[in-house]
Amino acid sequence: MRLLALPCAFAALLAPQAAHAQLPGVFESLFQQVNSIVFYTQVGAFTDNAEFEGDVGGFGVTGLGTELLLDLPSALDTDFELGLGTSFVRGFDATEPTLDLRGSIRTLPQISVYASGFGDMERGALNPYLGISFGVADLWNARGYDEAGTIYRANAETFELGLVGGLYVEASALRGLYLEAGYKLRRFESLTWTGESLADEGWTLPEGWPRAADASQAFVNVGWQFRLRSE
Repeated sequence: MRLLALPCAFAALLAPQAAHAQLPGVFESLFQQVNSIVFYTQVGAFTDNAEFEGDVGGFGVTGLGTELLLDLPSALDTDFELGLGTSFVRGFDATEPTLDLRGSIRTLPQISVYASGFGDMERGALNPYLGISFGVADLWNARGYDEAGTIYRANAETFELGLVGGLYVEASALRGLYLEAGYKLRRFESLTWTGESLADEGWTLPEGWPRAADASQAFVNVGWQFRLRSE
């Protein structure tokens, strides 16, 4: 029955106005399954570096994220959770030397499924888990500047797919701490540039500026899971 809460919530959002009165009850039912809220910090590096490259420490990017974890039914002696969250990374620039690129890459929403407690594995001080995620990523508040200081707005949006594996600390003093590593496949197939400092007509994109960009990324997250109710 808990698994039905998610499709019901989305169906209610798409239903006629008569169904809107049911929304409080639908969301109440959905969030009754929330067991934790997670906050984490991220460090990573782009793995393509053809159009974008990290400039934190000469190669990396950094970011933050948050997530709600909801209970899902167990299956095959394995525990499952659904994650609903958002995240961003920043600290990158364009590889094109004539382009000074400023902005962030945001993922919203970010939907994940995690599996833990595999088979007959007993829970210990450190518990492993695996996860897969899907989300919508966009260039957030991104601007490009040419060598003359002309400002261009950059827009792009794409789907991203991620894989992650981690360890969750069960020891009482540090319970809630976790460390995970993973990879996100994220490619912007089309970048839209708007000349903010230029007239609407009569300008062209500077030579060499990217029209697509691969922002696929390896990453490490360190975070804390705040449990909202006892197990």
